[in-house]
Amino acid sequence: MTRAPVRFGIIGTNVISEWFVAACRRTEGAAEPAAVLSRVATKGETFAATHGVPSATTDLATLVDLVDAFYVASPNALHHPQAMAAIAAGRHVLVEKVMGTSAAQVDEILDAARRRGVVAMEATRHLHAPTHRLVRDTLPRLGRLRQARFAKCQYSSRYDRFRAGEVPNAFDPALGNSALADIGVYVLQPALDLFGQPDRAYGSSVRLRNGFEGAGSMTLTYPDLLVELAWSKITAQVTPSYVLGEDGALTVDDVAEPSRIELHLRGQAPEVLHDAPNSPAATLHHEVLAFVDQVRAGVSDPRWSQVTRASRALMDQHLG
Repeated sequence: MTRAPVRFGIIGTNVISEWFVAACRRTEGAAEPAAVLSRVATKGETFAATHGVPSATTDLATLVDLVDAFYVASPNALHHPQAMAAIAAGRHVLVEKVMGTSAAQVDEILDAARRRGVVAMEATRHLHAPTHRLVRDTLPRLGRLRQARFAKCQYSSRYDRFRAGEVPNAFDPALGNSALADIGVYVLQPALDLFGQPDRAYGSSVRLRNGFEGAGSMTLTYPDLLVELAWSKITAQVTPSYVLGEDGALTVDDVAEPSRIELHLRGQAPEVLHDAPNSPAATLHHEVLAFVDQVRAGVSDPRWSQVTRASRALMDQHLG
């Protein structure tokens, strides 16, 4: 029997919202973009017309009546109130990373969804991509894991404006932004999903003139494993990430969007496990399908909730 698609109301008209519309249409009927909400009517109407979304509105209550689930792609500071409004209305909610600007906000969203009987999930597309599963499935071949280093250092296209004296929204800490929340999440969350909750976490960050956290590092310690994380919005990365075991190593060019993954078993020639261009737009539909599966099951998957809670708690601890 054919199931009706999950109808999404999209909050926000940025490029990620554009990717989301395309991702819904790659799910073979599991999801459909039904409406878009923007504070500026003309922006919403233009987005809807350009991308073939049936409805556009500036009113949250109107959006509720048109959809089964919200996709929240607004600025970080708005994620919590908009997610809570969706949940209160009995709608499922997929919230762009980061789900909240504090662990308390994340807990409130996830707990409210559980009580209301709806699904709430953070939109961590990198964890739902086949390449993340490939990394997870390959780790046992490395033997006993001893060290790992995940890095995501991406020079922001807006940083030159900041260096020239402006303060773009992407570098405004008052909006809930930080390099850790914007970029570091791409290394922190895979580490937590692959290796679990650490015994201890410590690190430091580089602060810019307005207090914005521009780059940082964190070390996660386990009984017999050390995991180093690095992230940045003000420098560019040139070396791959890696996991080292007693029997071999795994290298990944970009933990967030891997294009090349290689296995280096001790004494053997390197084995290329994945070698193909990658991009957020190409992998986002896997996240949508994971969310739809939970909606149809009627319950949030604790695996993703635990990663979201743990990562936000460590962010709070790190940022102070």
